Amino acid sequence: MTAERYPDAMNAVMTHLQRDSAEHSVRVAQAAARLAEAYGSDVEDARIAGVLHDWCRDVGGAELLRRATDAGLPVTAVDTRTPYLLHGPLAAVELRVEFPWLSSQVLDAIAVHTYGSADIDTLGMILYVADSIEPGRTHEGVQELREAVGEVPLSELFARTYAASLRHLVAARRPIHPATAETWNARVAGDRP
Repeated sequence: MTAERYPDAMNAVMTHLQRDSAEHSVRVAQAAARLAEAYGSDVEDARIAGVLHDWCRDVGGAELLRRATDAGLPVTAVDTRTPYLLHGPLAAVELRVEFPWLSSQVLDAIAVHTYGSADIDTLGMILYVADSIEPGRTHEGVQELREAVGEVPLSELFARTYAASLRHLVAARRPIHPATAETWNARVAGDRP
């Protein structure tokens, strides 16, 4: 059933997002599908989450803050300083209305793709990794992450991907969101599979 919905979701993304963002979303959908296949997860859910994950990516900072506040989302000091981080949680809220057929699992994965989550599930990890390793990404270490797909457990691949993101935040002297710290702490404490 989800497979039948993918073309509609992709067409909506192509008209809703700017060209670069839409193309990135299609690449993430393809990467997510490959990851889901490699790790025995639902390929179509991964593809749908991938194509829709950046629904609010092109929304400006002030507008993200306004819409997130209007939606009742928690807005931290880090979000206020870096409103772009809200594009994931806000997308999940808006997509619930735009595409009422989306599962809560897909919406949850979209919601946590910017921060992560201490209790992130399989689809959430797949989407997070896919967003980081899609073919348009060129950051340091991305090729090693791509080569690890299917070679290491998904939880390890997620941890490596998350660590790379944290290294980037520290090197760029960017603030670390409380949810990001909580996610990392859950990973290193071994509280999560």
